[in-house]
Amino acid sequence: MLDTIRKITPLGLRKKVGPLLGYSVYVWRTRLRGRTWEPHVVSPLETIEKISDGNMSAIRFGDGEISLIEGNDLGFQEYDPSLAQKLEEILRERTEKLLICIPGIFGSLAQFPSRGFWFEIHHLFRHGHVWKKLTRRDYTYGDAFFVRPYLTRKDTRQTEDHFKKLKMLWHAKDVLLIEGEKSRLGVGNDLFEDTASIKRILGPAENAYARADAILTEALKHPKNTLVLLSLGPTAKVIAHNLFIRGYRVLDIGHIDMEYEMFLRGNTTITPVPYKYFNEIDERDPASCTDEAYLSQIVAKIL
Repeated sequence: MLDTIRKITPLGLRKKVGPLLGYSVYVWRTRLRGRTWEPHVVSPLETIEKISDGNMSAIRFGDGEISLIEGNDLGFQEYDPSLAQKLEEILRERTEKLLICIPGIFGSLAQFPSRGFWFEIHHLFRHGHVWKKLTRRDYTYGDAFFVRPYLTRKDTRQTEDHFKKLKMLWHAKDVLLIEGEKSRLGVGNDLFEDTASIKRILGPAENAYARADAILTEALKHPKNTLVLLSLGPTAKVIAHNLFIRGYRVLDIGHIDMEYEMFLRGNTTITPVPYKYFNEIDERDPASCTDEAYLSQIVAKIL
């Protein structure tokens, strides 16, 4: 019904009325009605603690996955009914040692800076019914923003400590990183400096789901004591889940490198970084990377 109303309402009117309606629903839900269906999400730091203390795997869901489940394309991933179905199934997963992470947006949004605050207001107004359908009150979720402690927070005083705790998740571990061919996580910074070793499988920068099976086949060639980190959009969730059920420990780390780069620069908005693909600012054709250490870590390209 909401989508029908949107289609028949002029864009200019939607831009004026939409935020007011979204904010009204937010106030009603958080200050008047109180929680009813809303899931319990622990804080980002508590999420890291749960992963570390329980030696857990983690798969993250956000607005992009919900949009795909709803039948929409993303800028870097076309809608695919098979992908949408698998995302929905994984989001409903309740398995020991696998922490499902969703955004911590179901209570107060006061922790977000202005742009994030209004983005989440709009997202919940449009897609709250999907979260209601796919989440449960009797499960404790991790916060999907555990890898985004900087741009998503108004108070960034703990950001440096947060990143230190994040990097301890792969400290002294043999890591397999599955990422987009132009993402180049950790290149030019110390994000993975303290790993025992790091190998990379590169997938397509866009529409990676078409190559998910081939990427999975390549990943399965690596020992099960390898920690697998994934940054490949919605496709990462499917590959991560397949690896998890086969005995691997997996961490879906998504936009962590972009977040870390902005933190190191002290930027409060996303700006281009040499050699790196950032979909959020339509930076999709970065220059080639000739870093020898990075190139030596690539064990396969599935493009």
